[in-house]
Amino acid sequence: MSNALLKGLDVLRCFTQERRTLSASEIARMTGMPQPTAWRVCKALESQGYLVTEQDGKYRPGLEVLNLGYAALNTMNIAALAAPDLQSLSDSLKGTAGLSTPEGASMLFLQRCEAAGAILNYNMKGGVMVPIGNSASGWAYLSLLSDDQRDAALKQLRASDPTHAQLADRHLAGAIRQFRSSGFVINDEVFYPGLLSIAVPFRSSRRGSYYVVSCTAMKTAFESLPAIEQAAQQLLELGARLADI
Repeated sequence: MSNALLKGLDVLRCFTQERRTLSASEIARMTGMPQPTAWRVCKALESQGYLVTEQDGKYRPGLEVLNLGYAALNTMNIAALAAPDLQSLSDSLKGTAGLSTPEGASMLFLQRCEAAGAILNYNMKGGVMVPIGNSASGWAYLSLLSDDQRDAALKQLRASDPTHAQLADRHLAGAIRQFRSSGFVINDEVFYPGLLSIAVPFRSSRRGSYYVVSCTAMKTAFESLPAIEQAAQQLLELGARLADI
């Protein structure tokens, strides 16, 4: 790695949440560079948009630094980014939690986490598909679509999976109402007897793709409305974070 690049990185590392603006002399002191060298490096970074000069003459990070951060995030798999939160949620419920995306008439699970001591031992790992028509993930995805998009998706579903399309026709209106009022969808034993699932849909602002984060556990794990709302809130927060990636 070139010496000039290393010096530029040293300068950028000086900025933190607490140190949002710095003068060239402060940067020189923090990096150990001679002040003329620090000044030249700062000017070079400024010329490329990595630093911006404030009215008081101090520097702050520019938008190009943010673009570097987005580039780093985009090289990471969104499923891997979601995994820690999904594992934490599945552990708290003694169930499963996952990230899925639509694939034809199904929802494809890109990530599926299961509690080590899960009371529910439903054997679903990453790569498994569930029908859109009878799953919380499928209902959540359909609820997020525009009316025209949803009609087209349901038409395709009725042609390719008529059995589960009937379940969607029976339950989807209620799921849409719930989504519009709360931001999440609940599937109460429709997918599988004894199981309750909560799902939150979102669309990636940068990728443009549709995703759903969800959790599933024995219905007894959700002993009260606050328990459901707490799990739903965790999914809503996770979905909001992932939507910006």
